[in-house]
Amino acid sequence: MRILICKPHLDQSELALALSLHDRGLCVRVLAARTTQGREELERRGLFEEMAAIKGKLRPALIRQMRRVIREDRISLIYAIDSSSLANALWATLFSGVHVVGYRGTLSRIRQLDPTFWLGILNPRVARIFCVSSSVYDYMSRFVPRRKLVLNPKGFDPAWLPEASAPSHPVLANLPDNTCVCMFIGNTAGRPYKGLQSLIEGFHRANLPGAHLVVLGDHDPQAPEWVAQGPAAGAITLAGRQHEAAQWLHRADIYIQPSLREGLPRAIKEAMAVAVPVIATDILGNRDLISDQRCGALIPPADPDALARTLQTLHGDSVQRRRLGLEGQRQLARLFSHERTVERTLEACQPLHQAGRPGAARLARSSRRRHPA
Repeated sequence: MRILICKPHLDQSELALALSLHDRGLCVRVLAARTTQGREELERRGLFEEMAAIKGKLRPALIRQMRRVIREDRISLIYAIDSSSLANALWATLFSGVHVVGYRGTLSRIRQLDPTFWLGILNPRVARIFCVSSSVYDYMSRFVPRRKLVLNPKGFDPAWLPEASAPSHPVLANLPDNTCVCMFIGNTAGRPYKGLQSLIEGFHRANLPGAHLVVLGDHDPQAPEWVAQGPAAGAITLAGRQHEAAQWLHRADIYIQPSLREGLPRAIKEAMAVAVPVIATDILGNRDLISDQRCGALIPPADPDALARTLQTLHGDSVQRRRLGLEGQRQLARLFSHERTVERTLEACQPLHQAGRPGAARLARSSRRRHPA
């Protein structure tokens, strides 16, 4: 199998997938931006080529580049991870018989009457769609035959986490060692479904002595007002965007995911990897990762009172926190390892490879009719 992977900026899981497939003897090429994560390693192994164009669903330069790589490296399958790459891959593979595989990691609404969706994820020539969670799989099954869908959560390896280091934010650096640090990581500006307001209200209502809430990521201008309008105002830090925010999880005692909708939250996986117990809203996506009272706690979405009660329980029980955190770490390794993602990818792609290029048999028969033996 000879695979071309396309995405401007690979995340750690996608980078590891490309390297793992290469290690297994597959011919792998990667089209990505020069600023992508892991470019040096990809170049060292001879896998990287800088993407000719980043944005846009009809980029002639990128289409020409894809066609050249297909020809020179005899590519049989393109894994186009983002929407722009997918649309251009479909243009580039017209009449070539190369299989195109897409990816869906969000529950953002699909509009069937919007032609741009038919240039990408809804195009009939997309042979497979990897779905990051069961919620995304079920949603996509409304629009795409289930035979094309593959539940393939992005795996996670604890080795990908940055090493623990002292928080650079002055408020955190000065917290007493016995502070119970509650944490949320996520960019919430313009995204009310991330549940930041409900999180802040719940923390106010919990009224936890010796606890501090840290919010990492961007936020709307109203967020400081939500912080100021409650009894825990002095115990909430809006730290903004932080480089390698995941390293702050080493300082967390409880991680909170208050979203109203999710794909498969990376931050939850990162918290599980370092054995931090998770409180998450009881929604699809979060439920894929967290088993209630086994490796975390699930609460109703948009319910600050339920969050406050659960925080009070875990805040006062360090033994329970430790138990939930360790079980979460084990569940992550058992169900969401990187190796499982690689295996699912191969299982989904091998039948396409074995079937050969679509239309190849028809073309061969046509050739025989034109040139009989």
